[in-house]
Amino acid sequence: MAKRLSLTLAAMLLVGATIARADKEETLSADTLRRAAERGLDLLAKTSPTFIKKGGCNSCHNQMLPLAAQAFARTRGIASEPTVALLPAEVSDATMERYAEYSIAGGAGVNALTFELFAADLTRTPIDARIRAQIRYIKAQQQPEGHWRGGGGVLANNAQQALSRPAAARPPLNFDNFAPTAYMIRALRSYGRPENDADTRLRIERAGKWLLTAKASRTQEHAFRVLGLAWASADRRSVDAAARALQPLQRADGGFSQLPTIASDAYATGLALFALHEAGMRPTHRVYQAGLKFLLSTQAADGTWHVKSRSLEFQPYFETGYPYEHDQWISSAGAAYAVLAIAAGVPTEAAGR
Repeated sequence: MAKRLSLTLAAMLLVGATIARADKEETLSADTLRRAAERGLDLLAKTSPTFIKKGGCNSCHNQMLPLAAQAFARTRGIASEPTVALLPAEVSDATMERYAEYSIAGGAGVNALTFELFAADLTRTPIDARIRAQIRYIKAQQQPEGHWRGGGGVLANNAQQALSRPAAARPPLNFDNFAPTAYMIRALRSYGRPENDADTRLRIERAGKWLLTAKASRTQEHAFRVLGLAWASADRRSVDAAARALQPLQRADGGFSQLPTIASDAYATGLALFALHEAGMRPTHRVYQAGLKFLLSTQAADGTWHVKSRSLEFQPYFETGYPYEHDQWISSAGAAYAVLAIAAGVPTEAAGR
């Protein structure tokens, strides 16, 4: 009997050790994730000045999202140089005065501001007169139902405009109402000071209520629903329910796809994982680990990811030095989301080294 018990205990210990080794093997190391993020940021940073020189603006895909990803990665102990290049605010035609005018008379939509203020928040840019004017404009653009309009057009004086402009619908970056709503919630939380401003607090609550009832279908819509609810500090059950609705969209390869009819890619996978991170999912979770493995397995030797464009070609094409030709701009955005997800996957204790 004693011998049998000893053998049983030994077997249990052996199984336990095997499971522990398997778990260890299944979890990507912090160093592996750091290297992947560093490689992912390399060309994003190096090619950002070229886009400014040729394109003449701070783009969402080559400046704002990469800058946000770089800033977040640095907080996780991931080195990246040089800093992603930006045109200074003082040379932009979107001045404080212009945004003050927009907040009264209407004007361009909030799509560009979504990424600009996300990057400003992550780089800890202090609030100034221009950002205050942007916050007033954001408030003026909020819809009565609580959301902000995305790529469907531009709202001016409560009238729908610019529906025929190709720039009004550029999937996936500027396409749905979930993305600007989530990003505007974060902007209001970071720069609107809801703890001191009842109006800001009520606007965030209204946006959160819209997200609770809005029906998401695409991966991006589900991801930004999760992000918006998390950033609005919605109740835990609502955030968890939104995260559970996102998880089944993960493919057998570990990735997520933008649409059911296309393959998994870095854009959808990075965004989905970052949303799950913001909702509180641990990087050791099987869903997160599977997504990270997809990102690392699809990363090219030069640190980039190829994401195929879904947007109509209406802007003059030019080379930035980032690969993939006509797919290079959305590939840059996809790489930024991938880096956000990978950096978020670095264990907290390792991030502090």
